[in-house]
Amino acid sequence: METHTSLLYSKAKYYERENKYEEAISTYESIIENDDATIGLFIRLGELYESISLIDKAIVTYKKGITLAQKVSNKKAERFLSYMLLGLLEY
Repeated sequence: METHTSLLYSKAKYYERENKYEEAISTYESIIENDDATIGLFIRLGELYESISLIDKAIVTYKKGITLAQKVSNKKAERFLSYMLLGLLEY
C-alpha cells in the first residue's frame, strides 16, 4: 500500500472505532476509486454497508471483490466473498 493509501486506511479504521460508519465507508470508497483496492477492502466495505442496512450496496461490493479475487486467483477470498454474498441473496 502506498503512503497516501495507508493514511486513508488508518483514517477509515479510526472512523470505524468512533462508530462513524458513513465516514469510514466514504474513505474506503475513496481508496477503491483510486485503484488501490485490495480484497480485504471489499470485504470490510461490504460488512459496513450491511451494518447500516445498505444491502444492495453490500451485494455490489461483494461481487466486485469476487471479480478481483478471481483476477488474482485467490480462491479462499473468492469463496469467502461468495459466502457473504449468498447470505445476502437469501433474504
